[in-house]
Amino acid sequence: MLPVLNIGPLALQTSGLAILLGLWLGLWLAEKFSAKRGVPPNLLYNLVFVALVTGLIGARLAYLVRYPEAFARSPLSAVSLNPGLLDPLGGLAVGIISGAIYAQWKKMELWPTLDALTPLLAVMAIALGFSHLASGAAFGARTQVLWAIELWGTPRHPSQVYEIVSAAAILLILWPGKWGEHEPAGRYFLLFVALSALALLILEAFRGDSLLLPGGWRATQIAAWLLLAASLWGLHRLQTKPKTPTEIA
Repeated sequence: MLPVLNIGPLALQTSGLAILLGLWLGLWLAEKFSAKRGVPPNLLYNLVFVALVTGLIGARLAYLVRYPEAFARSPLSAVSLNPGLLDPLGGLAVGIISGAIYAQWKKMELWPTLDALTPLLAVMAIALGFSHLASGAAFGARTQVLWAIELWGTPRHPSQVYEIVSAAAILLILWPGKWGEHEPAGRYFLLFVALSALALLILEAFRGDSLLLPGGWRATQIAAWLLLAASLWGLHRLQTKPKTPTEIA
């Protein structure tokens, strides 16, 4: 674990650096192949930029609403660069809504746009694993396997490494250069969702910080089951849908 990288007088959070690097590489990869999905690269870049900026603002405002006492003594903290003062779920919701509004304004079709964003999402999944590894978040359950890592004096599954490997495998399977423009719109994105949900369903069993519901159910696994079912249903609908002349060509 390396939560902070010291470079001279600078102390950089490695988890944040992993996310930023993933965003840059993922956006580069998505823009490179977005034209195959019928989405102009400049529109894709603007969509991500709008969603990112509004998402960060929304995450800070959501945190402010939930924990107003955190800013009572120092109101200027509301504009600080501290990522600990962000509400991830609130930011995600605001980012998705604002991105959807921008896409609607620019008349971007839903499924081709989601297909174009899939390489970015796949790379970000890898970056999230590195972020968890750097910060120690999403740590593994106790184990005695040979490849266990020592954390807080206890051998644990390297769940973050599992996360990175599975996300990298999904990116290789769905490498954008292998998927042509004649695929039904939405199939590429739904395949990513299905594979990611399946990986999450399996890997959650090795986590040591899972949110447990009554009866011992893991909340993340329930969400993964729902995502897997929805994506498989969507893929089935696309499979049985009559092909357009463009998809047949």
